[in-house]
Amino acid sequence: MHSAGRTVIKIRLVVFLISIVFTALSFSQTVSEKEGNIYFTGKDGHTVQITSSALDSDPNLSLDQRLVVFVRRTPSLTIDTGLGEADKNELWVAETSGKEGAHRVLVGHAGGFKSDESLVLAGFSSPQFSPDAKRIYFEAQTWATQASFRMVDVGSGRVSFLYAGLGLEVLQTGQYAGYLIALKNIPSVMGRIFRYWLLDQDGKDVGEIGGDPFNAQPVEEFKREHGERN
Repeated sequence: MHSAGRTVIKIRLVVFLISIVFTALSFSQTVSEKEGNIYFTGKDGHTVQITSSALDSDPNLSLDQRLVVFVRRTPSLTIDTGLGEADKNELWVAETSGKEGAHRVLVGHAGGFKSDESLVLAGFSSPQFSPDAKRIYFEAQTWATQASFRMVDVGSGRVSFLYAGLGLEVLQTGQYAGYLIALKNIPSVMGRIFRYWLLDQDGKDVGEIGGDPFNAQPVEEFKREHGERN
């Protein structure tokens, strides 16, 4: 074979090997749910099964990718809410390494529909860690027309009511890391309206971002302006 031909083959081989390396590095760390179990996929593309209960859903990673929070169904514990009986009534946390077993951080309970300590706590979804993973923010099925948004302190297990509304995002990076973007029910003489608000870590109002349930553009603009990385 001519030297020029061998050179072309070597170049192609190098390009192929480089492409393999970049493909391996391109894997992002993710969590997923399949048939009620939680899986973690690392940057190398290797997947670890985290749970095997066949009852788990809504996984979400901590900022450092070391922990995953998820919701577990409780078939033997159903709780009445404004939308009927709920059976997603536990929050669990596990290490993504899969070396330690998952542990429960919260279990729901029955209650009323006033926004106080007696409020029903059930029907969990969309859990999200604070950037330091010391708090978990989540949605709870409460009233027929809107949800309640709560925070649980991972260390103490204490639950706080934040607001009634339709959505929540915990900012992980940027100027307002740890703050919340809430699609919140705003009292109005015109009736119930929803607006995006910036809240601090404890759920206190910082300021209105704008928009409505059908227009999240002001939220995306706010995040870009203040350095939130997707």
